[in-house]
Amino acid sequence: MKKIILLLCLFSVLLTQAQTRIAWVAAKSGLSIREKPAIGAKVLDKIPYGAKLSILNTDEELVTVVTEGMHGYWEKVTFNNKTGYIVGSYLLPVAPPKLASVIEMADYFKQVYTPFGNKLVVKEGEQQNIEEGGYEIQKQLYKNGAEWHRFMGYEYGSDTWFLPDFSLENGFLLMRLIPEFKEVFGEKEEFPTESRNFKKGDREYSITVEKEMIGDHPWFKRITISYEDGAIYEVQLYLLENQLVIFFSSGV
Repeated sequence: MKKIILLLCLFSVLLTQAQTRIAWVAAKSGLSIREKPAIGAKVLDKIPYGAKLSILNTDEELVTVVTEGMHGYWEKVTFNNKTGYIVGSYLLPVAPPKLASVIEMADYFKQVYTPFGNKLVVKEGEQQNIEEGGYEIQKQLYKNGAEWHRFMGYEYGSDTWFLPDFSLENGFLLMRLIPEFKEVFGEKEEFPTESRNFKKGDREYSITVEKEMIGDHPWFKRITISYEDGAIYEVQLYLLENQLVIFFSSGV
């Protein structure tokens, strides 16, 4: 009898875990939890930036919501003993950047990921003679499967980050929170949903958006942004299996 009770308890725990997933709030001003899945619904509480939440998976039909160009769903959560709905577009699969200390993506990786082994360095020629064809590539793997690649060549360099379980919208939200990318995505800018050319100050920008429609919901596959500010900069966000790739390069 005790074994049966123990098995039932274990099954209950596993079932509960299967019905929830973990996410973190990445809205700087906090995230409203509402009584119903609607923008005008009563606000029950405010969830602060960086809060860790368990998302409740229920049999309820998912309700879509569009905010700042991001297409997402209302997610059901419990916070401070209140159960309600939040806009899922402002959630990340890992903790968001610590705003006081994260300036670059490298700082963020140190915050949330643990290195797996030593950094791999591959180079050709001498760094001091890099203009004669020398280059250096650095690669770091992390325990959850994330990666960071850095390339340094003559008047050109790039960083490539691989972030497991991130969507393009997650990547946009993350980059908007890290000062290193303020010229790419300003704090008040919306998620780019269409290809276009435009100006910000004296800079000319080109955005190319690759997407396809799945029913009424767009699925974004790749976003490419280029601009010139002394050097020529290019940023790409695209999905590679279950991970987001962010590529950031500059050169003359």
